[in-house]
Amino acid sequence: MLTVSINEYELMSIEIIRIALSEPTPELREKAIANAKHEAVTSWLTTRIDKLGIDWMSDPKNAEFVRWIAKTSIERHEASYQFMQTGIRYEEGNERKLNVAEHIGTLIWRSIQDKKFEGVQTTHGILRQVRDQAQKHSVSGAKDMDTLRGTWNRYRGIVHLGMALDYCEDYPDHDQHVLDLAENFRRGLSQFCPKGTKKPYVAEGEQIIFHYISIF
Repeated sequence: MLTVSINEYELMSIEIIRIALSEPTPELREKAIANAKHEAVTSWLTTRIDKLGIDWMSDPKNAEFVRWIAKTSIERHEASYQFMQTGIRYEEGNERKLNVAEHIGTLIWRSIQDKKFEGVQTTHGILRQVRDQAQKHSVSGAKDMDTLRGTWNRYRGIVHLGMALDYCEDYPDHDQHVLDLAENFRRGLSQFCPKGTKKPYVAEGEQIIFHYISIF
């Protein structure tokens, strides 16, 4: 299990963390998350410089910070390029696959809340429901059971963040922190099993935990 710490600046760019999760393997996701964190720093620096004006960089009180900016600029530039490649793959197909997996995760969560505990790959289970919906509404990337199995197996360990972001969008007046919501979804998927089974919907070891850390 991987634990990813998210600070306030990264939280303001949480959507790019989700894009990083669209990479197809745990190893690629971990690298993409690191690149996304650099992108969040770059965004913060740009906003800060725009707000304070360029003159603050010549102030002796800021000399150490300016040196740090210069020292880390090459690393941030490389991370930006690598994250751009992740973004291209996201737009070319990974976004659709991730959306499908998050939808499957949401249906599982609803089944847990309704105490139905439906199976995922059973004859009339959740994947079959998603396939039938996709065929009915001509949704690409979800019409074939083998494709759905592959998509769910690939992304099931990280769908809880996207589920939390969707919930925040659908219910903007809720009072829960997005990362707390993600953790609630993660725990539900890893602690409950389909009826008649002993294995959880998603093994805990496959999942990423998102942990908020304060920098103030």
